[in-house]
Amino acid sequence: MLKQPSLVPVPQENKYELVRDYEIQSEGFTIVIPKLFRYDGASIPAAAWQLTYSPFHPDVMLSSLVHDWIYYTHQTDQETADDIFYRLLRDNGVDYLRSNTMWAAVRSFGDRFWDNDPEDEDMLVRLCKKVRTRENFDRYHFPPHIIRRADA
Repeated sequence: MLKQPSLVPVPQENKYELVRDYEIQSEGFTIVIPKLFRYDGASIPAAAWQLTYSPFHPDVMLSSLVHDWIYYTHQTDQETADDIFYRLLRDNGVDYLRSNTMWAAVRSFGDRFWDNDPEDEDMLVRLCKKVRTRENFDRYHFPPHIIRRADA
């Protein structure tokens, strides 16, 4: 079992918030996610919960957190992000069938979520402003245009 992130629920948003920076290495990448990042768990349709998990199941929270952060920051390409998701599922104890089902879903439908919409970018700018002065800021890999907007 991998070191789990420290999260608190944000019920009014149906999200969880990271209470301290989370760092993990996978597939040759070091991913550092800043404290205060909020995400909505695994994007699993209710119809698939019987085959996989519910969005906030502990077995998939870590993998989903990392996957979401990479999708927001684009610090890898999309295929690598999806492969990291799969590797973290497996390393976190998710069985082969469920891991492969979830990996196939993100590979098949992830294109719809890869590009950040204006709401995503605004969230990244707000978060970037909150963490901009931290010593390890560069390790978060915010996209350059988000940093420019946060500094403006």
